[in-house]
Amino acid sequence: MKALLLLSLLAALAAVCAALEFDLAAVAENSDSRRCLSQWLPKGTHVKVSAKALPGFPGQKMNMEIHDDSAHLNQYGARKHMDEVSFRFDTQAHANVIVCFQNVLEPGYPADGRALTMQFKMESGALAEDFHRLEQEEKLKPMEIEMRRLAMSLDDIQDELQYLKQREGTLRDANERMNSRVKTFSFFSIVVLIGVAVYQVFYLRHFFQQKKLI
Repeated sequence: MKALLLLSLLAALAAVCAALEFDLAAVAENSDSRRCLSQWLPKGTHVKVSAKALPGFPGQKMNMEIHDDSAHLNQYGARKHMDEVSFRFDTQAHANVIVCFQNVLEPGYPADGRALTMQFKMESGALAEDFHRLEQEEKLKPMEIEMRRLAMSLDDIQDELQYLKQREGTLRDANERMNSRVKTFSFFSIVVLIGVAVYQVFYLRHFFQQKKLI
């Protein structure tokens, strides 16, 4: 029983789930105003993004786009004039997955502050898997489904720990290189200061000798 509880706690730590509801005011079509939500996820993570625009005043169209902030700016999905959508994808890089919404006001409608209510949910890891489909396709029992979910969660934990280990190694190497450069710079600084001091001594000695002070 304790082992099952521990596995459940590990599964909760491995899976990322964000569900929220918010209002988004309508803006002109050429406006850059939009609302973005982000979540950092490691590479190879399975993600499910669900969004629904609740009915509101007419003249509003909701646009949605999903990408990350990695060097390649990977695009994971986009939808114009959406009502309810769901995207599934695997992340292509260790980066923030960013979901942006824009409520566009159609021509002819006044900018009177009308808004749409969005319901948004992002799941990753084991929570994003479609276990109902697996149960039907592979004819798995409930206990087998639960064990499969826990196994996927543990895989997510292992992958994340491995990434953190690699990240820590990268930062440690960068720190060691910086320390080496600081030591080299300090050594050359001392050499230059000693050289300047010796030059000043000889210069002053030569100056005083010319003035016949010594």
